[in-house]
Amino acid sequence: MELSSIPRLAPGCRLHPTEDVLLIPEGTLNLTGPTREILALLDGQKTVEQVVADLLRQYPDAPADVIQKDILDLLSRLQQRGVVRA
Repeated sequence: MELSSIPRLAPGCRLHPTEDVLLIPEGTLNLTGPTREILALLDGQKTVEQVVADLLRQYPDAPADVIQKDILDLLSRLQQRGVVRA
């Protein structure tokens, strides 16, 4: 996954409307920290760079390089599991 990638949730995957879980065909994934907020930003139109910028606006005191690395790592792991596509 790169900053210019446009990620989206894979078909059959969606955020639970009230709980911090991601519904996937095999079951559920529990979401911790800002993971839900990150996944909610994956609309299939925003680049990873835009997702990072949106999150930095929500957490202005967070170091940009750490946020960017954490988002890239998260999306790469979820892409490997088949939950996120770019």
